[in-house]
Formats: sequence, C-alpha cells, structure tokens
Amino acid sequence: MIGNRLQILFFTVLLLLGGLAARLFQIQVLNGLAYSEMAQRQFVKKVKAETTRGEILDRNGLVLATSIECQSIFAHPKEMRASKGALAMLGNNLDMEPRRINSKIHSDDDFVWIERKVNPMAAEAVARQKIKGLGMVAEQKRYYPNGSLACHLIGSVGVDNTGLSGVEQILDPSLKGKQLTLTRLRDGKGRNMDPAFDSREKPRKNSVTLTIDRTLQYYAERELKAGVEENRAKSGMVLIQDPKTGEILAMASYPDYDPNIFSKGEIPADFNRKWLENPSVSRLFEPGSTFKLITFAAALEEKAVLPTQEFECENGRWKVAGSFINDHEPQGRLTVPQILERSSNIGTAKIGLKLGADRMYRYARAFGFGSRTGLQVPGETDGLFRDPKKWSALSLPILSFGQEIGVTAIQLIGAYSAVANGGMLLEPRVIRSIDNPSPGAETVKPGPRAVRRVISQETAALLRRMLRGAVERGTGMKARVPGYSVCGKTGTAQKIDPKTGKYSDEKYVASFCGFLPADDPALVCLVILDEPQRTYWGGETAAPLFSRVMSRAVTVLDIPPPEAALLADGVKSAQEVRLLASKAGR
Repeated sequence: MIGNRLQILFFTVLLLLGGLAARLFQIQVLNGLAYSEMAQRQFVKKVKAETTRGEILDRNGLVLATSIECQSIFAHPKEMRASKGALAMLGNNLDMEPRRINSKIHSDDDFVWIERKVNPMAAEAVARQKIKGLGMVAEQKRYYPNGSLACHLIGSVGVDNTGLSGVEQILDPSLKGKQLTLTRLRDGKGRNMDPAFDSREKPRKNSVTLTIDRTLQYYAERELKAGVEENRAKSGMVLIQDPKTGEILAMASYPDYDPNIFSKGEIPADFNRKWLENPSVSRLFEPGSTFKLITFAAALEEKAVLPTQEFECENGRWKVAGSFINDHEPQGRLTVPQILERSSNIGTAKIGLKLGADRMYRYARAFGFGSRTGLQVPGETDGLFRDPKKWSALSLPILSFGQEIGVTAIQLIGAYSAVANGGMLLEPRVIRSIDNPSPGAETVKPGPRAVRRVISQETAALLRRMLRGAVERGTGMKARVPGYSVCGKTGTAQKIDPKTGKYSDEKYVASFCGFLPADDPALVCLVILDEPQRTYWGGETAAPLFSRVMSRAVTVLDIPPPEAALLADGVKSAQEVRLLASKAGR
C-alpha cells in the first residue's frame, strides 16, 4: 500500500519536473531570443546623445563658433521628493517661475527636462540642494565668442544641437558628426540607475574654415553700423570679395543679432524670423546706376557704341515711351566715358537702346543676374529679371540704368569682380575648407571655379579705366582711398511703394561698388544703404563708407599701393600710405 503511494508520488514529482524542464526548454531555447529582448527593454534603456559639434574658423584659424560643456537639469517625476521650499529655491537658482517647475514635475512622463544648458553657478547651486529624483547630465552648448560678428553668415544652433541658419545649417551634417548612444540601467522596479556612455570610441569632429577674415569682418561691421546710424538708414550691407578667387573676405549686415541667444532653446520675446536670413543673398533691391556697368560692358563688347562716340543728354530731361527720364543735373553732349563718369541716366538709356533688348538680356544673364550664384549659404534667391517678351516700351531704357530688375548683393559684387579680374565670372565662395581629423580622411578644399567668360580682357580693361574716371572726376569722388587708385560706380535707386505700385519719391537705396588698385585689383567692395534719411545719393552716403572700409581693408590685408598712386597722391612710401589709409578708416 505504502509502496503504491510512493510510486504515485515518484511519478507525480517526475511529471512535474518534466513539465518544468519542458517549460525551461521553451523559455530558454525556443523563446530565448524574445525573452532576452524583453529583459533588455525592461532593464536597459538606450538614448541618443550628442557629440561635440565641430568648430567654425576664419581663414586664419581664429575661432568663430565652438562648443563648451555645460549641465542640463532633468527629473524623474515619479521619484521626485521635494518640499515647496526646495522647489521655490530651485526656481530661484534656475530663474524659473514656480508654475513652470510644477508643470514639469507633475508630468506623467518618466523623464522630463527641467532646464537645458544652464550656467555653471546655477548648476552648482542646484547640485547642493540634493533633491531626490533630480539629476544632471553634461551637454554641449554652442558658443559664439565674438557675439554678433558675421552672425548672418555663420548662423546659429538651437538647443538640440541642430543648425538653424547660415553655415551652421547648410553644413549641419558635417559639423554634427555621428551620434553616441547613452546607456541607462534600471532596476527590477523600473527605477533609473547611474548612466554610462557606450564604450565605443567617440567620433572625431570636423571643423569648417571660412574665407572671411575676422579682423576685416570686425571693421566692416563697425563702419557699416556707424554709416547706417550716421545716415539714419533702415539697414545696410558691406561685402568684400577677392576678384581673383571669388572668396568672400567680409560679409556684413546691419541690424544684426547675437546667436548665443538660441543656445537655451528659449526664443526671445522680440525675436524676428528675418534675423536668421542672410540679406546678402536673400534681399532683393533695384541696383540703380551701379547696374550701368552691365549696359556699358555689353555695348562696348558688342561694339554697339564706341568709346569716342557722343550722345546728347537733353539738358537733363528726356521723354521716351510716354515717360520722362531725368538726370540728377543737366548735361549736354557727352562721350561714352563721360556718361558713366557723370552717371547720366539719359545717356545710358540711349546706349541701351543702341544695344537692344535681346543683347541686354543675354549679357545681364551672363553676368549672373536672374539666377543663384551657388554660394554655400541657405536662403539664396534667383533675383527678379523678366524675359524681354514681357517688357514694355519703357523697360529697356530704364533697365539700362538699373530699374525694373531685382538683384542680390552677392550677384552685384560678382559682376564687378568679373570686370576687375579681366572678364571672368567666378563662383563666390565662403567655405575655404572642411577639415576631417579622422585617420586617412581628406580635407575638402574647394578652389576657385570659373563660371564663364562674360567679356574680353580688352573690354574689361577699358571699363576699369572708365570706372577709375568715375571716382577721380565723377560722382564717386568721395570713395577715394589715400595712396590707391580706385575704380567704382555710385548707385541711387528709387524703391517701389507697395501701396501705389509706383516708384517712391521718398524711399531710395544708395550704393557704391568698386575695387582697388585700379591696375591690378585685389579687393572688390559693395556698400548698400537702405532708405538713408540724411541724403539719398549714393555718392554722398555709400561712397564715403566704401572709402572708410577699404582704407581699413588695405591695412588689415597688407595690400601694397602701386607706385603710380604713391606719386599721384604726393607721398613717398608705402608705410606713409598705410598711415594715411589707417587715419581715413577711423
């Protein structure tokens, strides 16, 4: 009897052990992978973590944008244990309203950010509070050591380490590099344990070198700000380009902003989305008389006119296509060079009519108007240049002196650079190199790129002589730089009144574009003032600003003056010229 019971018990235990073994076989062998993944999800949490963003440097290796380590405060709301007094102190330390903190710590989420990228003193004060459920993690904060310097070109970065504008945006993948993975361990109850980074080697960061010179950029911005304020203008721009390489050496716009304001992710109350735009490539304006260079280039290249040819300038007022064209002062008969020197609209309109609509359109397009230049910055626009089929009878005459066309600053300076370098349109550049420090990786160094030849060297040389005359004897006399021969052209363009759709008698764009030295141009500079109030003539507002900027530029970049210019200005040495130029730039 007892033996039967033992036998039954034995088989029962054996059956149970067999079932347990089968279950273990199912869990560990048949379903082992699924349960392993489930355990991994329960006890290990992996999140993406940012790497150190690459630096942005000027052409001399000086830092324009870098990243610094700072602390970000986070909380696990379900684990928070803090009194009202402790939370009030937390709010004081982080300069946050109590209701904002309360809304975060009462969240249903397991993890919430309290404040990102706080200053070291605040982080230290929070750490001393030792609030349960509150923690810190090191993050990278984008820092611009020069504040607003070149802000529209460099751009800005948001709190999530993503480029918002400028070079920061367009080269975001290169600057960011690869992400790291942050591994967080949790206990059986799902509570978070100390974080640790993945043990894989951190990826090396790229750096980007720009073509601008930090010192030259500083002086360009300083002089521009002074010029805008002095002339009570709405805004302004200064661009400086190397005509032989297409490199942009300075790109200044005013008003500006400090990109450091975006590092915490809080948008300022007075934020305007236009802050993030680069006016040099996105803002359209009618060039006015600076565009006359294109008309003269096309007419001389096509031999539609000869340099010695004379035109009657109608004593300053001429009726064409039912409308009147006016000059800023009465003129009689003028030669082609004199028309450019004295900036006669009537003479230029007559030259444009000699050239014809088709050739005018073809040359303007060849010089780059009506299409993007390909500059490596976001937001570039094509400009506004209609097909001749849509022109009226008045379009050709007034287009000849820069009306009925919308251009960008980068297009206009590119056209002048083409004349300065002998007739070759170059692709403008702001990126000098993208440096990858990884072993075996190559540094990307885009070199000068010719787009097309637009005029012959002979025509370019003739235009340079005429532009030199415009500065020495014409409307651009206030653009002169001591010790240097300067070529250039003034511009004064009426703006369209959006209410009436007609040209305004009160709002103008004043400009000057030129280069030096005349015989072997090394620098091209464009100055634009939008709606100056003191006076609107380009020769009175933009030309003096050009002189001050270029006087600084020749000193900063150590550009020697030609001997002929030294003798013409009555000075004896290059050192004396640099001293005069430095004084002129003050």
